[in-house]
Amino acid sequence: MRTRATRWAVGALSAFAVTAGMLAPVPATADVPAGYYDAAEGLTGDELKTALNDIISDSTQLSYDEVWDAIKASDEDPNDPNNVVLLYSGESRSKDANGGGSGDWNREHVWAKSHGDFGTSGPGADAHHLRPTDVQVNSARGNKDFDNGGSEVDGAPGNFTDDDSYEPRDEVKGDVARMIFYMAVRYEGEDGAPDLELNDQVDNGSQPRMGRSSVLLDWHAADPVSDMERQRNDVIYEQFQNNRNPFIDHPEWAGEIFGDGSTTPTPEPEPEPGCGEASDLETVALSSLPADARAAVEDARNGRTGETYENREGILPDCEDGYYQLFHVGYSDRVIAGDGGEFYYTPDYYETFQSVDLDS
Repeated sequence: MRTRATRWAVGALSAFAVTAGMLAPVPATADVPAGYYDAAEGLTGDELKTALNDIISDSTQLSYDEVWDAIKASDEDPNDPNNVVLLYSGESRSKDANGGGSGDWNREHVWAKSHGDFGTSGPGADAHHLRPTDVQVNSARGNKDFDNGGSEVDGAPGNFTDDDSYEPRDEVKGDVARMIFYMAVRYEGEDGAPDLELNDQVDNGSQPRMGRSSVLLDWHAADPVSDMERQRNDVIYEQFQNNRNPFIDHPEWAGEIFGDGSTTPTPEPEPEPGCGEASDLETVALSSLPADARAAVEDARNGRTGETYENREGILPDCEDGYYQLFHVGYSDRVIAGDGGEFYYTPDYYETFQSVDLDS
């Protein structure tokens, strides 16, 4: 039975524009060559996946040694050209500190190479999913699938892991998802490479599968494409492999291929509490929260996130009067913060009010 850690972090789900229930493309700031995706326009589902495979398979194959140079260019720190930005920790570290020792960074296979047993050639040397990562953090991730939960990773605050999955920090959740989407489209069992596919499970072992697909789609929606991703896509295309990650250029295609046609989260209902509806709420003192949760709550109380609602006679025990703040916790849960320093945790879209065990 896997154990999950419940963490509290404020965050809006997505900055994508929504058009007719679909994710609209990110504004084109990347250097997409004219006509590059013409063969994919207007397609959906498997036809879209096949067309994109044809497009991005026209590429230059790097050796595993050449990947070092590719990463040093693609993941260069925009504030220090002598450094790269490590994927999971976000740390800026010298380009020359690459290797296999403590304090070094190495080449992280975001699609774990044991998932399909492809080693360090072909998909194992594809710069679109190879990122600089601290050696110890890379070891902590190992070959685990991606999912929410676990204990915080030493050396990489905001990353969590357990026996069968890894959760990256919020700032790169979408990056990870889009790299996995790329790999599942690029490698379809051709030229001796395995047929890589997503599934909605973890602990995939040596199968050419990676999960959890539903979580990756959530991450894709929650963490929109960044300027650094676009820059990275351009560098790999122009200087190294001559192919692109289509899910950076067209984020809406992820839902078309891997989802239900949309990666837009279902809107949550607004709460309509009345006196007597609340039950079994747990009060948690601010001082007892972990540092990251405490910072999130303090931000909310200071008005930097969330919305303030007047207590409508019943959202808290005994129907106290006053004002309470409502804000996002993770991707679905909510928390209500009281004026006096007490904090009431409520999951599940306010359909029920339950206590939340922060240690399980």
